Amino acid sequence: MLNVSTLVGARSSGSDAWRYGIPRPGEIVPASAAERRPVVVWNTTRACNLGCAHCYASARSGPAPDELDTAEALALLDDLADFGVPAVLLSGGEPLTRTDLPALLEYGVGRGLRFTLSTNGTLLDDVVAGALATVGITYVGISIDGTEGTHDRLRRRGGAWRRSVCALRSLRSAGVKRGIRFTLTPDTVTDLEAVLELAVSEHVERVCVYHLVPSGRGRRLADIDAEQRRVALECVFEFAVTHPDVEVLTVDNPSDGPALVRWLHGRDSSAAQQCRRALEWNRGAAQGPGVGLAAIDERGDVHVDQFSRQRSVGNIRLERFSRIWSDPGHPYLRALRAADRPLPARCSSCPERAVCGGGLRTRAEATTGDPWGFDPSCSLLATWPSAPTRTTRR
Repeated sequence: MLNVSTLVGARSSGSDAWRYGIPRPGEIVPASAAERRPVVVWNTTRACNLGCAHCYASARSGPAPDELDTAEALALLDDLADFGVPAVLLSGGEPLTRTDLPALLEYGVGRGLRFTLSTNGTLLDDVVAGALATVGITYVGISIDGTEGTHDRLRRRGGAWRRSVCALRSLRSAGVKRGIRFTLTPDTVTDLEAVLELAVSEHVERVCVYHLVPSGRGRRLADIDAEQRRVALECVFEFAVTHPDVEVLTVDNPSDGPALVRWLHGRDSSAAQQCRRALEWNRGAAQGPGVGLAAIDERGDVHVDQFSRQRSVGNIRLERFSRIWSDPGHPYLRALRAADRPLPARCSSCPERAVCGGGLRTRAEATTGDPWGFDPSCSLLATWPSAPTRTTRR
């Protein structure tokens, strides 16, 4: 996850200390990115009331057999709280279909956990928004895939866009911070500017632009090409500069980091160097899935991110998440965390490796069959002006 707004100097974020080693007064900075506890994505259920074309979890109308029950979920929250994770992102399926979600949120907040919620928004009205505000949820991200026609077609439900926009308004009335989540695909990329305009008109506090990861039903979709990616990123970067009231992030493509450095270099070389220093502290994918990011699915299987459902590193019914994640002997976790982890030659020799970290391993495995293959969505495949790669350390 790349906080474009922070890195272009438009605004600061409460996550800057954790993400880039940049503290605000009174905040504590981890000694290094490797020492961070992971943000945990918890897929609370497989059930969903929509059938989105790009759903990474292949959600269905009903829950999966043997999903974690309430008692198991409460035990998981206890473990996450004791382990000191910085945030728990509740996803699905559609987490609002889970009837015990309010009780779980109330319990977790009482244990000191910070929750964010990812939802399609169609089940979120004034009553639900008020309940979320009451339990103390800090942020809700609602998926908007483009203009009304594009969104409803991809969500396979007429009226979905209108319900999602109404959810944004309900959350605003309840005083809950909101975000729009938008995924770049060939069907949606031409709607990017319209979604950014929607964020402005609805006074949305955050926009997250996701790159497609071919997982679940998303495997059936094509990705955008290199030139489309460059144009989209330039649009996002420019928007972040000109709209400091909106926090802008890109997600699931660590090569966006060097692309941003190069874009900044053509505008402000000092800002570009500051951006590079922050990204080199973060280390991109080298401290991403398997280190700073974890996922737990609806049956308790633990993954290095929410897209790697084909590869489990343990199950919380057999062993606590904190112990699974801290196991130095698991071969895949050990390989992801190694300073010399295997990477394709194109990444190993890339001058931007210290910023990017070598691409998203999950996408590489999904597209090549090899977790150490080349990530074909590298943002530097497009033509970007070159920029100096050496920095002066802080």
